[in-house]
Amino acid sequence: MLVRYREDAPKKPVNCSMNSDLVARAKAMGINVSAAAEAGLLTAVEQAERRRIQEETDALMRFWNDHEARFGSPADEYCEI
Repeated sequence: MLVRYREDAPKKPVNCSMNSDLVARAKAMGINVSAAAEAGLLTAVEQAERRRIQEETDALMRFWNDHEARFGSPADEYCEI
């Protein structure tokens, strides 16, 4: 899990719209809709965090590859291959 958050943080009431049939079926099955929504939100936040990290890594690698193409590797002065 990438996301760190305070699991003991107080609950905040929120207002969201969900498919009424889906909510009714979940309640009939004994599913805690709030807990399921929170789990889904956590998954979405984790996915967004992974995308952000990947985008930052890609940008860094583009920068490094461009730098190396222009100036060579810093290791070149220490290695003869």
